[in-house]
Amino acid sequence: MAVFNRFRLFHWLLAGFFVAVYLTGDDAELLHVWLGYGLAGLLLARLLIALLRPRGFPRLLPAQPRKPSLGAFGSWLTLATLASLALASLIGLGMVDNGDVLADLPGIGPEVFGAASDIDFVGWLGDAEEVHEFFANLALTLVGLHIGYVLLFRRKLAWSMLRGPRQPAPASGPAPAAAPAFVALEISARQVETADSASFSLRVPPALRERFAAQPGQFVTLRVPCAEPPLLRCYSLSQPVAADGTLRITVKRVPGGRASNWLLDQLQPGARVELLPPAGVFVSRDLDGDHLLLGAGSGITPLRAILEAVLEQGRGRVFLFYASRDAQSLIFAEELAALAARHPERLRLCIWLDAEQGLPDSRAIATKIAGWPRAEAFVCGPQAFMDGAARALAEHGLESPRIHLERFASAAPTVARRIGPRASRLQVTLDGRRRELDVQPGEALLEAMEAVGLQPPQACRSGVCGACRCRVVEGEARMRSNLVLDAAQLRQGWVLACQAEPVSARLAVEY
Repeated sequence: MAVFNRFRLFHWLLAGFFVAVYLTGDDAELLHVWLGYGLAGLLLARLLIALLRPRGFPRLLPAQPRKPSLGAFGSWLTLATLASLALASLIGLGMVDNGDVLADLPGIGPEVFGAASDIDFVGWLGDAEEVHEFFANLALTLVGLHIGYVLLFRRKLAWSMLRGPRQPAPASGPAPAAAPAFVALEISARQVETADSASFSLRVPPALRERFAAQPGQFVTLRVPCAEPPLLRCYSLSQPVAADGTLRITVKRVPGGRASNWLLDQLQPGARVELLPPAGVFVSRDLDGDHLLLGAGSGITPLRAILEAVLEQGRGRVFLFYASRDAQSLIFAEELAALAARHPERLRLCIWLDAEQGLPDSRAIATKIAGWPRAEAFVCGPQAFMDGAARALAEHGLESPRIHLERFASAAPTVARRIGPRASRLQVTLDGRRRELDVQPGEALLEAMEAVGLQPPQACRSGVCGACRCRVVEGEARMRSNLVLDAAQLRQGWVLACQAEPVSARLAVEY
């Protein structure tokens, strides 16, 4: 759960308790006063947080919408409720002798406060009790309206705040000892997106929903039976997981691509396809923050899922720059238009058509995003586009940790490189047992282990699923390609066995 959501949940729980005690009348007056202290302190903390503008906390004042919307109504209702509670609390604190109340604390006498307890900062109001009662009743009315608004329009968000996230963040601990098992899921729907792309909805049985829970931006690895052995290909989820657990992937036809052509030609509702559970680190950690999404071609797929999650489950604003060959090649054109119509004050779309405007370079992208806040950025598309987008974001003032890159295709095959003239000695700790073997120059760790009969976890064998990762505890290894591990995992020594080659004469890894 985001830090702001935890703060907001605690705030509303305290406010609800405060209102409940207030309604009991004089029977709990002292508790009412102490809760007022706590509520006033939280409101002051929120004001200071708004001034400091830390990451993860949205602005206190709602954005000015171009036209009325439910989101704007909810934001102003929240602000009005907080303001009413603040005024009622502050006036109430001015109506009691705070010195006497605080003097009830153990070890503190009235002399500590002296004349401060006689200060009357609400005397100018005239009948302070009547004014206090007005703001208290106004706050109660707005709380009721806010509860009704949440129950009618924000049930999902409220429930997610109470239960926390259902899916864990990508693990950074030891990799599983056994290769993950593929599961056959049924295609429940097929939707044509463009002339060369389609989306497939995958039905997930209730017993597997926890295992197949996913974060927007993650991908699944499909085992495509179009060759022998079957081909393993990764496809990003193009929508957040549905309430019934349904997953959706989008496939674009690649000229000469055996897997994409087979999937688009063969898969129809009722068919089954084998896949691994969702994986990947191209995910947003804070749906309440602002987002910059930059995509080209089929790179829009994971961005589409992140976009909907921010708009429907969070409070952040989104700038989407989407480059496509031409208007007929735009994937999700109708869905993006519908999201923009539902969230005009929070979503800004910038569609770039290569056929009319040429290929977007870093200067063109920088011009389009100029003026947008320095938000968390996610980039996906062909390598040339990603390089230009990264340069544009750097010019925009974004630091590298806030720029997330995801290649929209598997890594190109690489030619094995000769690291040294001699074999390296490899020590492997697998399933609690140690084994030593030689790794020849240019040979991947996974290949060497399988050659002597070991069965380490593995799946895609192309560096995109992360199933084969292991940790280097001695020596040094270099990876041919890495589309999975983030900077923190690399610093901890994690490598992909299918892509790693020894650099040192002696190397030790553990699973």
